[in-house]
Amino acid sequence: MSGATDSAVRTEKFKVPWDITQWADKVALLKRLEEDVDSLDWANPELMRFLKANPNFHPRFLLILMGYAYALGICESEEISELCYRDELIKGKVINKPPSPAAITRFRRDHRGLLRWLVTQAFKHALRNHYALGDSTIPPGLTRLLREAAAARIDVGRHLDRSVQGE
Repeated sequence: MSGATDSAVRTEKFKVPWDITQWADKVALLKRLEEDVDSLDWANPELMRFLKANPNFHPRFLLILMGYAYALGICESEEISELCYRDELIKGKVINKPPSPAAITRFRRDHRGLLRWLVTQAFKHALRNHYALGDSTIPPGLTRLLREAAAARIDVGRHLDRSVQGE
């Protein structure tokens, strides 16, 4: 390998594909998202009281839906809501009626950190799948890049929604 080629290989930047299904299939992605969401403390008494007082609020489904959408590169709230009608994997998970774009926007605003964590997890799972890493630890620098990519997706959604509202 020539020196110039070797240098070009080393300086090539790592990029997360816009649609993560280039690295992992949708079924596996959705399954891992559900496992990650189910690992959260759903028995928290404060959360239980809130959910009992708000029976039409389904945060588990919203987390799964939005994590899945962001991993697929679907960021605008209206398009995320439309996944409930057109994506066969999501259709079967809808509780009562699909969330409105406004509900998705509000959930994103109120739970940005949790969404960033979940999308980062999806990226980690896809990365491990694509590069056949098994359960090995992702290095901190790469984890930071994945976290930044997840935050960027969420920000894109926020900006797209603002541009639609401004029309």
